[in-house]
Amino acid sequence: MRENYTPGYSTNATDFMAQRTVESHGAFFIPHLYPGMKLLDCGCGPGTISLGLARIIFPGTVTGIDREISQINIAIENAKKQDISNADFIEGSIYNLPFPDNSFDAVFSHALFEHLAEPLKALSEIKRVLKPGGKVGIRSPDWGGFLIAPETPQLKEAIAFYQFIQQQNGGNPYVGRELKALLKKAGFSKSEFSASYQCYEPLSQAAEYLALRIEASEKIEGAPEKGWTSKLTLTQMAEGLREWSHHPDGIFAQAWCEAVGFIG
Repeated sequence: MRENYTPGYSTNATDFMAQRTVESHGAFFIPHLYPGMKLLDCGCGPGTISLGLARIIFPGTVTGIDREISQINIAIENAKKQDISNADFIEGSIYNLPFPDNSFDAVFSHALFEHLAEPLKALSEIKRVLKPGGKVGIRSPDWGGFLIAPETPQLKEAIAFYQFIQQQNGGNPYVGRELKALLKKAGFSKSEFSASYQCYEPLSQAAEYLALRIEASEKIEGAPEKGWTSKLTLTQMAEGLREWSHHPDGIFAQAWCEAVGFIG
């Protein structure tokens, strides 16, 4: 199945991801960490969460992996700037992790599974590289839980179109609610599930990110046959997002789902 990373790797997208920290986006997994452990971060992006994990488990080590070399280079540079020596970053795929069996005490993955066409295959690889007694922490959004106001026709269409793009790229905007079931299917002995909200402020932060993704999307040929019809152009949807971002009463609360899986 076709699989493309919907956010892309533009400066806007990378800056958007780089604002994330372990405290803001990985707090659910912190209680499962301890100094000296060996941890793998799948889909590490610019490495801002990875470096926070490295501080927590020092003198243990964090290895960040991402299929996009530009993100790996940014993560390496960020580690140098912050003088963090117990983190390394390599290019690679979650579907074919370049590590022997039983290599890590823990695996972490943030904002990746919503883009995967084969999440069970990814979890199988994660389980393979975990040591007996190891654990995995996964966090992904669920677009069914977003709170957005005020809802205008242009905004509604823009949000729906972004989800459509992600699905056409092989992803699943609703994977958050499926994480616990996926861990069970992958053979993890038990799991924990939680959920939280991220409120974007200013609204322009999220609106511009979404608007640029919509504007950059290719014209979808045969869209009606693929389940998409709209009287609005991509430009109109993007403009609707930007206009909405200036509304004094506007809110954008993103629902995040978190799951921790354990190997017995």
